[in-house]
Formats: sequence, C-alpha cells, structure tokens
Amino acid sequence: MIRHLGTKITSFLIFASFLLAGSPAQSDDHQNSDINNMSNGTIEAAQLTLCTLNAGKTLKDVEKIIPSILGLHKEINLNSFFGLMTPLFVSRQSTIDFIFADFAAFDELSGAWDQFLVSQSGAKVQASLDKIATCNRSLHRYYHQFTRYSDDDRRVLSINWCVKKDEVSMENLMAKHRSFAEPPNKHILHWGIAAPAWGVRTGDIQGDFAHFVGYPDMKAALADQSDIAMKGGWKERRDYFSSYANCSGENLWKFDIANIPAS
Repeated sequence: MIRHLGTKITSFLIFASFLLAGSPAQSDDHQNSDINNMSNGTIEAAQLTLCTLNAGKTLKDVEKIIPSILGLHKEINLNSFFGLMTPLFVSRQSTIDFIFADFAAFDELSGAWDQFLVSQSGAKVQASLDKIATCNRSLHRYYHQFTRYSDDDRRVLSINWCVKKDEVSMENLMAKHRSFAEPPNKHILHWGIAAPAWGVRTGDIQGDFAHFVGYPDMKAALADQSDIAMKGGWKERRDYFSSYANCSGENLWKFDIANIPAS
C-alpha cells in the first residue's frame, strides 16, 4: 500500500479500459453471465507500484522493507496476494527496476486504503520506500481466466500488451480468451487479463489490455516455449495474432511472493 511518489507516468503494465465497456448489468443473472464471459468468475483489483531505484540503492534495500510492508498490511487488514517482481527477460525500453504487486478483492482494498491514509505506520513505511526508489502506482481491473492454487513463493510471470483488431467484436475476443482455458495449459499456474482503472492517461499505454501468465518456475516457462515451437502451439498463437489482436511481445519477470491468502 504505497502512495504515488513521482510525476512521471511509467508506460509499463498499462492497459485500456474498454474491457468494461457496455451497459450496466440489468439483473443478477445478466451480471453473472457477463462475469463468466469475461473471466472464470473471479474479478479483482490489481494494484501495481512500479519503481526505479534511487542512486546508490539496490534490490537488497528493497527486500529489507518487505517485512515492514507486511506488518502494515496486517495493521490495515489487507490480506492481498502480494509480492516483488524483478526483471528476467525485459525489453530495453523498460526503465522499471522492480514492482510491488497486490491482488485483492475491491472491498478489501478499499477498506485498507481508508486505514492507510490515516496510519502513522503507513507514513513511516512510505518514507522508507521514498529513500530507496521513485515509484508510480496504477490500479487495474483484473479478470482471472485460469488459476491453479499453489503455495510456492517463487514464480515467473509473463506479461504481453495487446490491441484488439478493429474488425473483432469484444464478444468474440472474450470468447476466444475463454476458449484458451479449456483445457488449461498444463505448464501454467495462472492466466489473467488486466484493464486500467486509475493512474494512466492517453499516451501512456502500450496496448489495450495485457495477458498475465504465471509459471511455477523457469522449467515450466521454457517447457511452454518448447511446446509452442515443436508441438504446434505456434499455430494457435498465429491465429490469435493474425485474427484477434496485435501484441507487442512478452516480457518475463521473476515474482517472489511475500503473502498468499488462504485458499
């Protein structure tokens, strides 16, 4: 729960809000149908704090404040899926050194924010981060497509920004996404799609939405690449890129998990 520190908006993990375009739900059945069309039934908030290290600071300094952040989360009743992301295979266009990522229910995050804003502990944690890094924050609506529970605290996460093709309807795009989860890819732990809520403006984005694909380790991530190369996975990707969306390319991040809510 780290407040906005800088004035420069960073164009990483930024996605357009069109995924929620449309009329309000007219009934619970209509709403549930819309949710199931967009996700596996779970939609939550993704809060991403994107940071660049200050001069003379290292990731060791970042790791040292994680216990304080976890203590603050406990104080403000935020039991989020929380962790530290650092680059593995990332475009040289990125200037991000690390990301703090929180995934939580909207109502839980809202209550935590109200407490954070009046918390003395929060101010102290914020001051500690200020000394280490310059950060920007963005909030996203996050649509789970597939999740396989794991209590492993070290993972890798692929992120790919995409733009819907003009001739493709949102309904057809969402149906295509849901088809990817049936059956699920045996190598992945999680796949979700993010769309922005706060913290971005026109010109910041590198795509209209982003695919988040989580793997348990590099072995699984590279096994997936092997299947794409040698077991026909490239055909499905070719179909998606040629008929549904233009994507900018995957970046791969190490994701060290500091807190996993009970399943």
